[in-house]
Amino acid sequence: VAIKQVSLQKQPQKELIINELLVLRQNKHPNIVDYLDSYLVGNKLWIIMEYMDGGPLSSVIREVHIAEGEMAAICRE
Repeated sequence: VAIKQVSLQKQPQKELIINELLVLRQNKHPNIVDYLDSYLVGNKLWIIMEYMDGGPLSSVIREVHIAEGEMAAICRE
């Protein structure tokens, strides 16, 4: 499992975090990390998800060249 800890106190747009959580909870797809659970403890939101090897998506995007058409297909999924 992977645990993402989000400090809500440091987030100016808390609705973006809540939206991310709702998207994770509602979507099941082989190419999307599985949401397992979440907890609010004080000002910290703990999101428990499936662990994925390879690091964050932002690193993969920087390191791997993906053609525009391929990126569009990935986003459509």
